[in-house]
Parts: sequence; structure tokens; C-alpha cells
Amino acid sequence: MNSSLEDELAAGMREHTADLRPSPDLLDRAARRNRRRTAGRAVGAGVFGLAAVVAVAMTALGGTPAAPTADPGPRPAPELLTVGMVSERAVAALAGDDVQHIVSTTTYRGTTEHGEWWFDQTTGDSRITHLSAPGGTATMDLWQLVRDDTLTMTQVFHQDRSFLRLDRALNGERPSGPAGGTPEELRAALRRGDGYTLVGPVDLDGRAVLHLRLEFEDGSDELWVDAETYRAVRRETVKQTPDGDARNRMDFEWQPRNTDSLAPLTVTIPTGYTQRTLPPVDGPV
Repeated sequence: MNSSLEDELAAGMREHTADLRPSPDLLDRAARRNRRRTAGRAVGAGVFGLAAVVAVAMTALGGTPAAPTADPGPRPAPELLTVGMVSERAVAALAGDDVQHIVSTTTYRGTTEHGEWWFDQTTGDSRITHLSAPGGTATMDLWQLVRDDTLTMTQVFHQDRSFLRLDRALNGERPSGPAGGTPEELRAALRRGDGYTLVGPVDLDGRAVLHLRLEFEDGSDELWVDAETYRAVRRETVKQTPDGDARNRMDFEWQPRNTDSLAPLTVTIPTGYTQRTLPPVDGPV
């Protein structure tokens, strides 16, 4: 189209529309129509885009999208534990015939000793092993076995490759087992529930536990119990002395009573070890 014809058409349109006036809402209606067209294109593009993403994901996964899961509703509130509840459950969890295994670390007067205990609650048999370092070699083993009201103690000294054996009558008594860590002592400590405070649920070496603490004038007594089973996991006592803090930590493991768990309680004297003789006792026996 040439410019002269364009000018004639424009002049004719102005002449025929000179007396026309737009309605007051013409611009509003035009704007609304424009918005609807724009929104429709946007929605269409969005739906198409979503469908494309779903299609790609479906192709990659080789399946159909899972239906949305139903709302499970409000979760029950966690149980609010008290010191008394934790203590009561921990005491109940100690009732049994499990073989007790303890890894201990004791520090006193600047010296730290490492050891392991095994204790059979059924018979009273026990074994103590002194270690050169955590997980290190044994420097001494002591077995205490109860048979027919007789306690047989066998002590093996690995440094000089010797051993010592001694029998004594129990007269109805019972060996106490690992000091501070026997089930009886743990029960007695836990029954002092009012003296402890519940520090709270904590993570102990990747394990969820409940932490109890008792503080007194010159030290503290702390217990950790499994958050699900309420079995004692650790006990650590600290006592302030003129020579510095005396600290004893015991990590507990409770093993079902079977051949494997009782194996460490079998007296084993390495080949080539010689038996020591006891010095004579002065005076009447």
C-alpha cells in the first residue's frame, strides 16, 4: 500500500467516526479482556510446562506418579519423663541374668588405669583385666570363680609370665563384682532418684540416651541410660581430693547368658607361665 492511499483511508475513517464517542467502560473492558488473554496464555504455558516435567520424570522413573498420601493427622505429644520415671524403668531393666561387661577408665593422683570387667550375675563369677591402654594388651588377669561356697582366685601376671592361685571359703558370702558398677549398686544409685536431675535426652557416641546427674559437695555422680531399653550405658563418678580429682568411668554392655558371653570367664593360663608360691604366714593360721 502506497502512502497516498493510506492517507485517503485514514482521512475517510476520521470523517466517518468524528461523531462517535467510546463508552465510559470501554477501556476497563478492554483491559479485562487483555488480562484474561494474558492469564490464559500463562496458565496454558504453566500447565504445559508442568506436564512436560512430569512426563520427563515419568519416562526416567518408568512409572506413574504416586497419589498424594493422606494426612496422618496430629502426632501424639512426646512423653514427658521425670527423674522418678527414668529411675524406675532403669531399675526394672537391670533385673535379669545377663553377663555384664564393663570397660573402665580410672584416674587418680595423675595416673590413669584402663581395664575390663566381666561379671556373671547368676553364679557370681568375675574376671578383671588390666590393660596397658584403651584396647591395648593385658598386663594382668584376675578370675574369681565361685564353686560350692569356695572362691577360687587365679591371678595371671603377663609381664613376668607367672600366675598365682588361691582358694578361700566364702561362708555364705557372695563376691561383690565390679565396684561401683554391679547391678545391685546401680539399682541402689537409681533408687536415689530424687537426688538426681534429668539433664535431658542426649546423643552419646551416636546413641540416644537419658542423662542423670547427681552433684554433691566434693564431686558428682552421673548416669546415662538407653532412651529405649533404659539399660545403663555409662556411669562416671568424680570426687575431689587434695591430690586432684579421682575419676572413674564405666561403660556397660549387657550380654545374654550363653556360651559366647561366658567364654571370658573361663580361666586361661598361657603356656609356659609358672606358678608363684605364697610366702609363709607368720603366726597361727
